[in-house]
Amino acid sequence: MKVFAYLVPLLALIYSYPRLIVGWLGEENPWTSYLYMYGFGFVFFFCGILLILKTKSCQLGRGRDTFWFNILLGGFVAFASFHAIWIYLALYMPVKGGL
Repeated sequence: MKVFAYLVPLLALIYSYPRLIVGWLGEENPWTSYLYMYGFGFVFFFCGILLILKTKSCQLGRGRDTFWFNILLGGFVAFASFHAIWIYLALYMPVKGGL
């Protein structure tokens, strides 16, 4: 029964999130795909983080577990940030080809 308490809101989010983004930004906006990818990525990444913490696969404070946990979190933030900067530069920094 406890699983359904998590599953129903997750399925509602999976159904409504893409529709909200497309309705808000439109299909042609480059930020739509970014928010879709990293929004869903965050949900499933967070589920994975909860899984490894609840099963005690990663115990913070034990050996190098804290280090690798921070690498996981930092990696997600770094990739999302680099991708956002890349999109921003592509949209707002004009480039002259051939120079």
